[in-house]
Amino acid sequence: MKRNCLVALVWTASAIAQTTADNAISIIQKNCVTCHGAALKMSNLDLRTREAMLTGGEHGPALDPGSPDKSRLFRFVAGIENPSMPPGKKLSDSDIAALRKWIEEGAAMPASAAETTTAPKSDDDAKAALAKMEERPILPEERQFWAFRAPVRPLVPAIGAKNPVDAFLLDAMRSKGLKPSPAADRRSLIRRAYLDLTGLPPTPAQVNAFINDKAPEAFAKVVDELLASPHYGERWGRHWLDVVRYADSGGFEYDRDRPTAWRYRDYVVQAFNSDKPYDRFVKEQLAGDEIWPDSAEARTATGYLRLGMENNLKNEQTRLDELDDLVSTTSNAFLGVTVGCARCHNHKFDPIPQKDYYRMQAVFVPAKPTDYPLVGDDEVARFKAEQKRFDELQTPWKQQIKQLEQPYKDRLMAEKKAKLPEYIQLALRTPPEKRTEGQKLNAIQVEKTLNIDPMDLMAALSTEDRERHKELTAKVKEIDEQRPKQYATAMSVTEPGREAPPSHFLYRGSPGQKGSLMGPGVLSVASKSDWSFSPPPEDAKTSWRRRGFAEWVASADNPLTARVMVNRIWQQHFGEGLVRTPNNFGKMGERPTHPELLDWLTTEFVQKGWSIKTMHRLIMNSDSYQMASDDIAANVAIDRDNKYLWRMPRRRIEGEGIRDAILAVSGNLDRTVGGPAVLPYIDPALFQSSSKRTWHGKPDSDPSTWRRSVYVFVKRSIPLPMLDAFDRPDSVSSCARRNRSTIAPQALILMNNAFVLMEANMFAERLKREAGTDPSEQVDLAFQLALSRKPTAKERDESVAFLKTGPNALADFCQTVINLNEFAFIP
Repeated sequence: MKRNCLVALVWTASAIAQTTADNAISIIQKNCVTCHGAALKMSNLDLRTREAMLTGGEHGPALDPGSPDKSRLFRFVAGIENPSMPPGKKLSDSDIAALRKWIEEGAAMPASAAETTTAPKSDDDAKAALAKMEERPILPEERQFWAFRAPVRPLVPAIGAKNPVDAFLLDAMRSKGLKPSPAADRRSLIRRAYLDLTGLPPTPAQVNAFINDKAPEAFAKVVDELLASPHYGERWGRHWLDVVRYADSGGFEYDRDRPTAWRYRDYVVQAFNSDKPYDRFVKEQLAGDEIWPDSAEARTATGYLRLGMENNLKNEQTRLDELDDLVSTTSNAFLGVTVGCARCHNHKFDPIPQKDYYRMQAVFVPAKPTDYPLVGDDEVARFKAEQKRFDELQTPWKQQIKQLEQPYKDRLMAEKKAKLPEYIQLALRTPPEKRTEGQKLNAIQVEKTLNIDPMDLMAALSTEDRERHKELTAKVKEIDEQRPKQYATAMSVTEPGREAPPSHFLYRGSPGQKGSLMGPGVLSVASKSDWSFSPPPEDAKTSWRRRGFAEWVASADNPLTARVMVNRIWQQHFGEGLVRTPNNFGKMGERPTHPELLDWLTTEFVQKGWSIKTMHRLIMNSDSYQMASDDIAANVAIDRDNKYLWRMPRRRIEGEGIRDAILAVSGNLDRTVGGPAVLPYIDPALFQSSSKRTWHGKPDSDPSTWRRSVYVFVKRSIPLPMLDAFDRPDSVSSCARRNRSTIAPQALILMNNAFVLMEANMFAERLKREAGTDPSEQVDLAFQLALSRKPTAKERDESVAFLKTGPNALADFCQTVINLNEFAFIP
């Protein structure tokens, strides 16, 4: 009897353990094996067998038998570690408890269970498993995240403030026991406005006019004048160029120049100057050629789609990389989300399915680069006819050159091939149709890489043939010099026709693991329903995919687009956005410091016709914008980071602004708006290490280089040292907020750079012309030009004493003034 009871107990315990294991294995099979099994092993992790779990994947073992809290499998499904698994779904408490119990009991897994979780039984099963991976539903609670909810216009706090901006900020301050700073002095305020909106310091006359204008609307008048200035677009256009990673070259090893990229830059400057409605600004850049095909301005705007890095290798992988850059930049710049993180798997933190990534990629797949003519069809036809005529004139001379060179090329090539390994020579000797796969690859590689260096060819020519070659080449060059000048074009895009090329879902982002055919789509979580893409009409020349996508991005119903731009405007006025991660409104970004104010501004932005200048007026005419920037000890103790904006933040001017201000105070700044980029001098030692990259810089003394820095050629591999030292973006990816470093090279640049020294001398010459020989007058004018104020008595006395120390003292003094912190900061 005792023996039978013992057997029963053992059998019962075994059955319970079996039930626990079966339950846990069922949970894993149902929720985990699709991504970590036979069809696909995300993160190189296989959860089909106990041994595979113990081995783990890229991040280590998934299982620690007996210790759930040490088992990565349990920690992720329980939400102890992020991202929680499975993506977009939370296991029930009972399932989590079952997995905990199974691991506590040793994580037993019978062989029979492993058999049921191995390879799919058929190709159809495998395809079904892969297809299931493409589906990642958006949960209702995920749509409730603040950034994906439509902005709702809140009531303005009733605290007596005239400006809604002040009402929201004051209400938040009072809730934290903070008091706003007093108003800034009028000299600081006028300097702040000029540097903020135009990036240039005000003249002494402009400062004095504002100080003497006692009308209540004096500052509002200044704001209107600055917004009407053509230099406003230069300043604020530069902010946008950061966001879209603008450059005048393609990057990578060769970093080829893009001689017409500047037309997109000028488009941006003019868009800000004309207060182009932001929703139209968005549509023009994404699909100007599809929505307004006859507008040169809209076609130029699509240069945005050509700004990415340009890989020298053209194959499927590099094309996918280019599309990835476009999807990532577009989602960052216009939507403030990191869709690019979903290239290889569902987004780990935000409700962005991998399918959304590939549907957005499908939007841009048909786009191909083109140079859009900015002249009429007749002129294009004449140019092409002339080009053909000159080609025909050159043909006989080029044929003679080819005939002369060919015997020498054949001999040099034979000598090169004779030095190759025997197995490659054998591949080349073998007739193409009889080559093995390996021989075919070897032959192709040799044909691509083996070439004759022009210098070796010239050295091999006989003396007589070398002279003849020189004569023939001169004939070809002479004809080239007579060719008509290329008509004006803009970087743009086109598409091959109404039908888009196929685009697929890629498992793990690999072109070798193609899934379903993808149609165009948008960000699911930010769309109330599946967005409808209108089919292109019969006479359309493109797929209309970008048109449909642009209309969704610029829709007032999109919860992200207006919010993101309002936040960018706020950021440039206050140094930080209401959301301090302007390119990431997702879970890993920061939450809004003033969510009600952000929503109120967003709705106001749309109601006022997406007018950026209206936002400037609203913000700058607030008391909050016009506060002093000094610390208040009691406030610092509560809000050290000034997140509640109880004072105006102090901001350093970007490198472009410092260079422009130096040119302005010296009297040298060429204020011409627009046109081709300029190339100031850069020491050749900084770029001559590569023969593929060049910089034809002109001397610092050449007035053609004294343009605003927004017009300096942006070569990705050769940054202008002065701008680079002051945190110029690398133009590789979207820059939403520049770094704000304080490093020794910045001081060294301002003390030792030849351009700065030259401008300091010219600043001194200007003081002599305009202030005469009186040192006191020179000092006063220098301070007013550079700092928008007169010197204190102490500053004047010490400066005048310094000017008496030697013949170069005035230039040294001028350099010292432009080295002051005050010169480089917005007050």
